[in-house]
Amino acid sequence: VNFAGELEGNLSGISNNIHTKMVANMATFTNPPEPMPAFDGIIGAWDLALEQAQNGGSDRITAKSNARDALEAALRKLGGYVNTVADGDLAKIELSGFPSYDTNHPQAGPVDFVPQNVRAERTPVSGQVIVKWKGDGSRAVYEVQINPSDPNVAANWSYKGSFTGGKAELSGFTPGATVWFRVRKIGTKGETGGWSDPASIMVT
Repeated sequence: VNFAGELEGNLSGISNNIHTKMVANMATFTNPPEPMPAFDGIIGAWDLALEQAQNGGSDRITAKSNARDALEAALRKLGGYVNTVADGDLAKIELSGFPSYDTNHPQAGPVDFVPQNVRAERTPVSGQVIVKWKGDGSRAVYEVQINPSDPNVAANWSYKGSFTGGKAELSGFTPGATVWFRVRKIGTKGETGGWSDPASIMVT
């Protein structure tokens, strides 16, 4: 239940998966210490703070740190609750979406699926883009990254958000700029798959 060492880009996907599974299994997790609507709001605050921190500035960096602290605290509380409810039952832990590890069961394997047919579409709203891709048919979580320049330079890519399904509505882009996008699947225990081929669009 300690996510302090988790990469920034993985936290949202892990948290969204936990939220989705705990909502779907409320009959098992009847009284979580962090209500699911509040947990969803904490995840959203983290996503926003992480996105805004890409622009730099001490205030944004501090806001990101505070948002991460809040998300980690919520995950700790929920993780402790899940451990209590599960009482060692790995099937119940799996229902919660939390990663589970022991010496008798294999840890999560690699994510083999790579999103296909990634494309970006303009909208009537200036500075807004809709990114779509072909998922694997499940309610998986996908990470979207953006690149404002050369897609072949790894350092140019930055986290934009984590989304379920095969669609992400993104905003805040500069009209006239060409932006690249790529997508990867996040597994149920936070493991990540390969990146899709990048797609680009000129923002209007």
